Amino acid sequence: MLEAGSQPISGHTLRRRLGAGAFGEVWEALDGDGNARALKFIDCRAVSRTLISSEVRVFRALSELRHPHIIRLYGVHASSRYLILSMERAEGNLADLRQAYREETSGNIPADHALELLDQAASALDFLAELNLPAINTGARGLQHCDVKPSNLLLLGDQLKVADFGLCAGTSWHAGTGFRGTPPFSAPELYHGNATLGTDQYALAVTFCDLVIGERVFWKHDPGTTPSSGPPIDLTKLRESELSVLTRALHPHPSARWPSCRAFLAALRAAALTPREKRERLKSLSLARFGS
Repeated sequence: MLEAGSQPISGHTLRRRLGAGAFGEVWEALDGDGNARALKFIDCRAVSRTLISSEVRVFRALSELRHPHIIRLYGVHASSRYLILSMERAEGNLADLRQAYREETSGNIPADHALELLDQAASALDFLAELNLPAINTGARGLQHCDVKPSNLLLLGDQLKVADFGLCAGTSWHAGTGFRGTPPFSAPELYHGNATLGTDQYALAVTFCDLVIGERVFWKHDPGTTPSSGPPIDLTKLRESELSVLTRALHPHPSARWPSCRAFLAALRAAALTPREKRERLKSLSLARFGS
C-alpha cells in the first residue's frame, strides 16, 4: 500500500500523493540527498504490457537525448505490483494554473501568458516530430505525443515540461480501429487508429482554446464518443483575429495544418496581438533595424 513515510524503492521516501489517473498514481518523494522527486506508480495489473513497455522505451530514449521542455527521467524501478518511474518534480500543470487564474481573477489564462508557455510545448513537440529512434519508430518520420492536454503540460518554475509519454507513437503508427488520446483534445485521425505529423498540433490548438477562452467554445457531446467531421470547438465563438489560425490547426486533414507546432504558435501570437500591440511591435522592429 502506498502511504506517506513509506519507501517503495530504496532511498525514496513518499511525502504525499500528487494525483491519480487511469493507470496509476503520482507521488512526491524525497531521495537520499533530500531532493524532491515525482514517482509515477503504474499498476502492472491494470495496464497492458505493451503500454508499459512503450512508455519505458520512450522515456529512456528521451532522457538520453535531453530537451529543456521534456520532463526528465531519473530511473525506472519495479516492484511486485508497480512499475515505478522516478522523474523531475514539477510544481503543477497548466490545468492547475488555469484554476489559479479563475480563483484570483475570475477569468482564464491571458493569451500572452498562455502563448509564452505553449511556445515551450511547441519546441518540445517539434523536437519529437523530428526524432528517429530505431527502437521506437523505425521507418517513421518522427514521434507524436498523442495525449497533449493541460494536465500533461507541467510547470517547473517558469519552464514548461511535456510529460506522460505512455501513448507516444511514430507518425506511421496505425492500429486499425484502435484509439489513443483524450477527448476533446484528440485529433480526428486518432479515432481511426492513426498518428501523423500534425496530430499534436491539433491538440495544442484545442489546449489553447481551453486555457484562454474556456468551456464556452466547446460543443457539448457525450464523453468518449467519436466526434463529428468537425472539431470539438464551435468556431463561431472564436475571436475573429484568431479564427483563421485556429481553423487551420484544427483542420480534419493533417496535411492542411500548419507545417509545425512552432509555425502554428508564431501565427497565433501574431493574430492575438491587439492593433496597438501590432503597431508597437512594428515600431520596435523599425527602431531595431534603422536605429532611433
